[in-house]
Amino acid sequence: MKVANIVSTSNIKVSDEFNVVKAIGEIIHSLPTLIVGYDYVNKHYPNFDITNIKLDENLYWTFKRTERRDKFEEDLEWFKTKVFEDLTKQVNYVFVDPIQRKTHVLWKIVRKIANLKHKITYIQGEMVYIYGDNLIFGIDLKLLRFMSMNIDKIKDKIKQISDVFLDDNKILIEYKKNVGKLGDQVRYIPFLYSVSNGQNDSSSLIHLPRKS
Repeated sequence: MKVANIVSTSNIKVSDEFNVVKAIGEIIHSLPTLIVGYDYVNKHYPNFDITNIKLDENLYWTFKRTERRDKFEEDLEWFKTKVFEDLTKQVNYVFVDPIQRKTHVLWKIVRKIANLKHKITYIQGEMVYIYGDNLIFGIDLKLLRFMSMNIDKIKDKIKQISDVFLDDNKILIEYKKNVGKLGDQVRYIPFLYSVSNGQNDSSSLIHLPRKS
């Protein structure tokens, strides 16, 4: 699934989630767009303000690398970071605390997890993150072990109900750069996986205001 457009007549290396095209007519409408190149912007938006990165709502521009390398790199990194930050704004995190939460609340959480439409689970160390329906549930296996629960049985059950189960360090490496844009919060990995694999509707989550 694509999360944003980048219009550039020269090659740009970005992750596959970005729709890189050579002309504005090829963009996916409703997604934020970054146009690269002074000449291209000046031709299509002759009245633009060169001091303002914003051309229109959700439409931005920057220089080519060959025109102003420092500005190009700064603006491209800002754009990529902002896209992923905005993608997660409507994703709510729920920490499942078996000690502090009341029993009836825990049962509600369990039922909610069971009813998620498409469950993507990621395990890192003693933490389990389950994503679905714009919700991420965090489960600390240490707390469950402290309460004398059968961890292996719980992990097996989570695997059974998960549509996708991620527990390989290669997953962290694959999404390391994008996680870095989100404050190195690994809980977002199952969400990022859903975006990369076309299992999330990202277009309604993105809004990119920025001061020039």
